[in-house]
Amino acid sequence: MALENLSQCKWGEVLPWHRCRRPPPKDGENITEDATETRRDDESRHQGIKLRVKTTTYFKLQPKLSEQLSDAEKVLVTNGSMLDIQYYIEVGQNHWLVELLEPNLGDKATTSWFVYSPDVELMTGITLTVASDTLFKAEPKLSSQLTDAQKVFVKAGTQFKLINNKPAAGDHAEIELADAVLGPNEKRTWFVYKPDTKIEGRHQTLRITGDTVFKARPVQSNQLASADKVLVKKGTVFRLNSFAQPAQNHVKLALQGAFLGPKNLTTWYAYVPDIEIEGTTIGNNPKDSNSSQPANPVDRGIALTLPGFAGTYFSNSPIFPANQFGVKGNFTWGEALHVNRNTGSFRRPASASVVYNILKIARIMEEIRRMYGGRAIKINSWYRDPATNAAVGGARFSRHLSGDAVDFVIPGISCFDVYARLSPWWGSRGGLASSSVFTHIDVRGYWARWDYGY
Repeated sequence: MALENLSQCKWGEVLPWHRCRRPPPKDGENITEDATETRRDDESRHQGIKLRVKTTTYFKLQPKLSEQLSDAEKVLVTNGSMLDIQYYIEVGQNHWLVELLEPNLGDKATTSWFVYSPDVELMTGITLTVASDTLFKAEPKLSSQLTDAQKVFVKAGTQFKLINNKPAAGDHAEIELADAVLGPNEKRTWFVYKPDTKIEGRHQTLRITGDTVFKARPVQSNQLASADKVLVKKGTVFRLNSFAQPAQNHVKLALQGAFLGPKNLTTWYAYVPDIEIEGTTIGNNPKDSNSSQPANPVDRGIALTLPGFAGTYFSNSPIFPANQFGVKGNFTWGEALHVNRNTGSFRRPASASVVYNILKIARIMEEIRRMYGGRAIKINSWYRDPATNAAVGGARFSRHLSGDAVDFVIPGISCFDVYARLSPWWGSRGGLASSSVFTHIDVRGYWARWDYGY
């Protein structure tokens, strides 16, 4: 379905979506350029999603069997054809609704088409190579615990393109195939034992979890002109270029290769509860460390001053003298600020808001420790100033810069198992990720998941 100006499309309207499309500006038409506008001047530079037809198939105006449609409602597209698309929507029954960048099929006027998804593949930058004969599984369990219908044998050397990949329990990866459906139920999502595979490449995808409105400004939609908002349906998937920190319960998103609304904008604000972000950026490979903090300190440690807070704090003092459970807190200012007792150096918070964020995530860490029966938790990385973040390989807009993210290890428990246990509990409250050597959690305020790949 095209994402349309709300003055023309009714909320919840199902068909015919292609009639709602607003034409792009004509050549030479003047449009003010600003940070929220991108003109679609040269489709050859399209950096968004590319779709390849694997098996000659019909693109259709309705998600029905092709024999149920008239010739005017379908177009035969041959195998090997490549199409630039702005986004796709998962509509069920193994059908996608794809929005073409240009109306180059059929009557050359329609950009929204349904296609049987097993007949097409998405060209992505993530490749999975099977290193050893393995099984793709419906659940991250031992293969002996699964029925034959819940597992598929895959030979060594087989390669797949992935839409995304995330950590999973038992040293597994959860993968979504971009170029294949497998098993009797033609599934795209599987679990695979990580040591049997090699995954290379990264990108970020945006998935819409509920019918929503993209907005030119982070305000109520009824405060915006029709040209400054577009309806986006549940199940829509975009390639994501970048995004900013949330404000006013909205996230500013820069879409990659999707040009929406009458101004062909790529940058929009989305309502936080309606989105999920999967994947991470190239270069996000943090390798931070933290000095060992004494379990039973004999003194208060290094004296610290915190912006916006009166008095003196000490590195060995708990962040919460009494935590939310009424007992002495388990995490110290020394852990949060990476105090080096030998040199007296520490990462001084840039502002009072960073300190408040440290307090916020410290409460979450206390809760996680309680979930694991009071086990000690080792902090790898907490607050990072910009210079440190760049030096350790953190993401450009890392939540560690804000103080509300922690990379940690629970000794004796796999980081992937920690991720798998925390993910449903953490839900859409923030980001969660894992590598083989730490688990990451942050309180960004919306659902984000990724695998560091090492």
